[in-house]
Amino acid sequence: MGRKKHKNKSSSRHHYSLCGLIFRIILTVFAAAICLAYISLIINPAKFLFPGFFGLYYIPILIANLLLLLIALTGRSKSTWIPLVVLLPSFLFCEYYVKIGNEEDIRAHGSTPYKILTYNVGQFSSSKDKYTPDICRDSIIHFVEREMPEIACFQEFRVTDTTKVQSLFPGYPYKQYHFYKIRDNYYFGNLTISKYPIISGGEITFKGSTNLSIYSDIKHNGLVIRVYNNHLESYNISFTSIVKKISGGYEEISHELKQVHGKMMGTNLKRAKQVDMVMNHIKKSDHPCIVCGDFNDTPMSYTYHQLCKVSKDTFLEAGEGFSATYSALWPLLRIDYVLVPEDFGVQSHTTLRKNLSDHYPVTTVIYKKDGNRNQ
Repeated sequence: MGRKKHKNKSSSRHHYSLCGLIFRIILTVFAAAICLAYISLIINPAKFLFPGFFGLYYIPILIANLLLLLIALTGRSKSTWIPLVVLLPSFLFCEYYVKIGNEEDIRAHGSTPYKILTYNVGQFSSSKDKYTPDICRDSIIHFVEREMPEIACFQEFRVTDTTKVQSLFPGYPYKQYHFYKIRDNYYFGNLTISKYPIISGGEITFKGSTNLSIYSDIKHNGLVIRVYNNHLESYNISFTSIVKKISGGYEEISHELKQVHGKMMGTNLKRAKQVDMVMNHIKKSDHPCIVCGDFNDTPMSYTYHQLCKVSKDTFLEAGEGFSATYSALWPLLRIDYVLVPEDFGVQSHTTLRKNLSDHYPVTTVIYKKDGNRNQ
């Protein structure tokens, strides 16, 4: 009997030790994953692609590490320090996704505040209410008229006749756009409208892509500001398709995921080159620059942190609640932004839950902090 008890105790210790080892390996793997997400902010995907994937999946990886920390604490594991240590930097990034109790800045310091809106309208064909493109377009026009921004930037704006653009948004006499001709004889691209004079502008086009950036020099209250309206490379991934493939079993979902990651690889490389082009253009500007639009990337990305080198995020300045702007995976993805120069103040930042596109529109009220003007 004594020998059997000894064997049982020995077997139990061996089993416990093996489980502990497996748990430590799991902790280490997910700790490494979140560390790669952190460094994805500074690594150019064109030079080293691998960390970019972990930046995209930051929220699921964060949740996994939190669950592992809870399990480790409950089981009084000696390895609890692993998830605890790697989660500490996440406190620096949580406000990128959600903010609680932020107070609006109501100080304008003598400078007239004005509202800016950015909205990817999805070619008027991605509304949750299944509107026809014409009804969706008219609804968006009425929405903008109610919001009354001084400047509005649209991405994936669709028209059948470019000569009719000037008749849209009658309350906005100044317009600038760049459209590509697509199948079925229609055009789509970026459109910027303004209540203030657009005195000059142009576009930054990207080789082999219908994504682009347009910039408009707008004169407001004696100050010329340059507004960049961006639509950077998208992933072109159908999440609906992935869900349908799940029901087809392991082989179908495995094949679909391989295709998804293949697309993501090419997309990350393209977007890295595009953001570098936009950054180089911004650096040459003689005017203060407002950078907005659909970046198609999260705050845990090279794209976002490159552009924030010369600007500040209006959500971080005056946002509240969840920051997500992509409706399909709300509240996980924030990919639409307004960035302003350091010497601009931000009174408010709002993400509006409209169902007219697969993106939500973003509005912000900003002002120049000092009284300096450039002509």
